[in-house]
Amino acid sequence: MKTPKSTPPSVHVHPLEREQLPVAPVACSSLAELIHSLGTRKEVAEAWKVVPRTLAQRMQKPETATLEELQRLAVLARLDLPTVFELAYYQMQHPVAVPAPQLGRPKQQQ
Repeated sequence: MKTPKSTPPSVHVHPLEREQLPVAPVACSSLAELIHSLGTRKEVAEAWKVVPRTLAQRMQKPETATLEELQRLAVLARLDLPTVFELAYYQMQHPVAVPAPQLGRPKQQQ
């Protein structure tokens, strides 16, 4: 097993496909940012097959996510599972403020 990095991982994800114009990829360095960058909470919860409360809980406390949930999230975000693990692990070590339920990025807690 690899030793986790002390710097945040940075991945670029495309939001979920909609009937709108394509959106540019968004850089993410935590599990909360990844989930938030995919789209609205309702859209992501439906696509991820979790209820909105579970989605909010996983954004706040990524250590509560199950392996199956992380696997489904990796497929949804078109990332590999180790990258999703790395985002979750980094957020556990460096908590972020969970954003309000609109598109955008959460801010690092000081």
